[in-house]
Amino acid sequence: MKEIKLTMLAALLFCFAAMNAQPSSITPTDYQKMLGRGLDADWWGRSEKNKQGDYTELAVAKFARQGVQHIRIRMHHYNVTAQDLGRLKKQIAACRHNGLVPVIAFSAKPYKENPTSAEHEKVVKWWRKMAEALKDEASDVSFDLIIEPSHKLKKNPDELNSLYDHCVTAIRETNPHRIIFIAPQNLSHPEGLQNLVIPQDGNGFIMAEWHFYAAGPDKSNPKKLWTTGTDAEKQLIRERIEIARQWQEITGIRTWVGAWMPGNYNKGNHYTVEEQVIFADFMCRELEKAGIPFAINADKIFYDYATDQWKEAYIPLMDKIFGKDTSCPKKQHIPL
Repeated sequence: MKEIKLTMLAALLFCFAAMNAQPSSITPTDYQKMLGRGLDADWWGRSEKNKQGDYTELAVAKFARQGVQHIRIRMHHYNVTAQDLGRLKKQIAACRHNGLVPVIAFSAKPYKENPTSAEHEKVVKWWRKMAEALKDEASDVSFDLIIEPSHKLKKNPDELNSLYDHCVTAIRETNPHRIIFIAPQNLSHPEGLQNLVIPQDGNGFIMAEWHFYAAGPDKSNPKKLWTTGTDAEKQLIRERIEIARQWQEITGIRTWVGAWMPGNYNKGNHYTVEEQVIFADFMCRELEKAGIPFAINADKIFYDYATDQWKEAYIPLMDKIFGKDTSCPKKQHIPL
């Protein structure tokens, strides 16, 4: 009788542990391979008054069919309600149902504009709440702490590193093995990677997000010049990738490019689609050589949510980037 009771107790304890267990972890090395080629998505509005951006489940399915491998879900508002969390969880579920890896990213614009202790604490509080809400999500869901450190924050690496340390500690209270991305100051440019301090509670599950050409190339700006793809223009790209690759090799911290644009859509769109295809082909190949995954900026440029269709003019570009064009092959992400 005593043995039966002990057996029943052991079974109950096992069930309790299973019900409360954290999702199995994914190493940063494997996660980097899983990310592949992704897309930045503005499924959330950019203000408290306009929280909800364009989103449909059909779009998620079409992204997956096109060959997109991960989605960077960009969030902006601080007041996250239970209804908001429900909507976000549905987006995460739709991504995972379609085989897309979800990355939750926070802009924290008020903090970037005014990085006071009060604003600092608001960001920590936001991530603590988000981590608690998503603690039971699968381990392929990751957290991207700050989208492009800019404004007053871009010249303040000490404050940025302090924020990362506090956010990671807060997240680790409920998510001990969740992949967390930190980005360097000065608009996430790779030159700033050397100033990052890895959070003390990183627990081996920290990665770095960096980006370049996030607003696309330019036909006159020497820092991101691209006209016809001259040797000098290609070398600009190779040099930035090499900075990140070397930092990754020295530190052992895996990296991901969270945003680049094939055209300068925000400043006149001076490139034909054919020119964008040539630029994108080179970018894809060079990042692939370095083993660094990336996300394209951003969904609404290429996809019309009103009709739930890819914009016809950009289909050749999407085919080039996401793999239907076999002349620019992509790596397959490893299964969970």
